[in-house]
Amino acid sequence: MTVKESRGTVKSNSKAESRLPLIAITAVLLVVGCSLSYVLFWDELSSQIETDDWVGAQGVVISSGIESAKSCDDDPEGGCSTTHQPFAEYQYDLDGVSYEGTRISYTWENTFIGFHSLAESVIRDFQEGEEVTVYVNPDDHEESVLIQGIELKSMSFPIAILLPLVLASQPIQFILMVNYAKRRNSDNTSAPVGKGNWIGPDGTESGVGVAEDWYIRYDGPAPIVEDIYEENYAVDRGNGVVPIDFYIKKWGIPEGFGNTDHEINAERSSRN
Repeated sequence: MTVKESRGTVKSNSKAESRLPLIAITAVLLVVGCSLSYVLFWDELSSQIETDDWVGAQGVVISSGIESAKSCDDDPEGGCSTTHQPFAEYQYDLDGVSYEGTRISYTWENTFIGFHSLAESVIRDFQEGEEVTVYVNPDDHEESVLIQGIELKSMSFPIAILLPLVLASQPIQFILMVNYAKRRNSDNTSAPVGKGNWIGPDGTESGVGVAEDWYIRYDGPAPIVEDIYEENYAVDRGNGVVPIDFYIKKWGIPEGFGNTDHEINAERSSRN
């Protein structure tokens, strides 16, 4: 195995290990999010899902509308908010018996939302005097809903799904923000590049204006060797040259090289 391959393997292992805390935190937050969704929404969601097997009965809407509630902060300078909930009263007949109900769905039973238009869209299908299909519990005919099965407009089901995902994504968002800030800070604080030079691989200043002994202060990964020039390796960064003796002593023989007498002697010297 070459030095280059060995360094690559160590780097890969380090990256994998550095991801373990992130994976663990993400998993914990996902579990927390699922638990919160269960506590906050499971009762109403499971009850609403069970209505999928309920029987339909002919009914008529007695009255319907939107109930609004306004709340204001204790602070006089604070704002006020208004929430809305659709409601409906209806009558239905089943097996020759007349019943009355007020439940649109289990998910709307205790839900107030800030969007009047959304509440309005729910009640639009249940206008006063209209004939409707009422879904009735076959085991308890007094229990009924106007909306059967999964109901999305109340937002309970979407929020129950999104809550764990949003919580689990927080560590990833944090890491991305930190990395972005580091890149911005690096861009703002990096040393100026000499005239005629450029930033080469691994952020190394490169070009003809780079000092001849640049490799002594260089602490990055092994430069990629492109050719041999007398007693030097032609590399992809710095001023493009590193003495063969120095390179082999610090990084070993580069892949694809090592056959010249000078390289062989340098490799022997590096072992002494």
